[in-house]
Amino acid sequence: MTKQRFDDQHTPSYGSYVEGELIAHETSEWQDIKIVQTETHGKVMLIDDVLMLSEDTHHVYHEHMVHLPLSCIENPKSALVIGGGDGGTVNELVKYKGLEKIVLAELDEAVVRVSQETLPELTSGLKDPRVEIRIGDGAAYLAEQENAFDVIIIDSTDVCEESTAVQENANPLISPEFFGNIKKAIRPGGVTCQMLGSPTFYSGGMEMMYHRLGGLFTHFKPFLMPTPFYISGDWGGGIFSDDNDLTPKYEHVPAEELLYFNLDIARGALALPNNVRKMLG
Repeated sequence: MTKQRFDDQHTPSYGSYVEGELIAHETSEWQDIKIVQTETHGKVMLIDDVLMLSEDTHHVYHEHMVHLPLSCIENPKSALVIGGGDGGTVNELVKYKGLEKIVLAELDEAVVRVSQETLPELTSGLKDPRVEIRIGDGAAYLAEQENAFDVIIIDSTDVCEESTAVQENANPLISPEFFGNIKKAIRPGGVTCQMLGSPTFYSGGMEMMYHRLGGLFTHFKPFLMPTPFYISGDWGGGIFSDDNDLTPKYEHVPAEELLYFNLDIARGALALPNNVRKMLG
């Protein structure tokens, strides 16, 4: 293995790095994509030199993003993923036998293609006949939908104070128009899930999204999860709905099909530490 080092600098005082063999590298119209084969953590994806996932830990993130919102829905039939071109979110959704339609709306064709070429296990769910892949503007696709989905999962880059190229691509996904289109596209009883960022490193962005979503939707609950390969190890998201009280109570997927998630984890994720409560208060 010809090793290289790839630095991910988070603040002037702190950063992380990945070391391994660069096995795929492509710069698309939208972003720079790298896949690195590491010695101990499998393949790792970096986008614009920011760590996105590792083969050995991605399941914590993807299982929270899918199974937390769906644990609040009794009988989900359709799902929309905006972003998520690496396939991990769809891979969790195809475990739901009751889902009849799964749409992946990904801006960047290269992310899907590179992931399929280098991460076959992570992208295996994209071959499921219920899955429709739509390359293009996910926000524009959402705007065309009406009463179409039981769950919407926004698997895009996180909100933070810094304005990077990858953040600018995601900005349409936090606009009032976008959230208005969610209200139009979601079915009665439906739930949306969106990442909010790190309460340790990007508290300003998380606080902004908390107050924005809390003001737009009748029910909004932030959650925290451990993320071993993300900067601070703690990452925040939110589930929201106008007519679902967001109580996790349904187990749709057998426990043996999940590496991390269960209903106890779901309830625990919604319990916030005092400093985060104060920040969001």
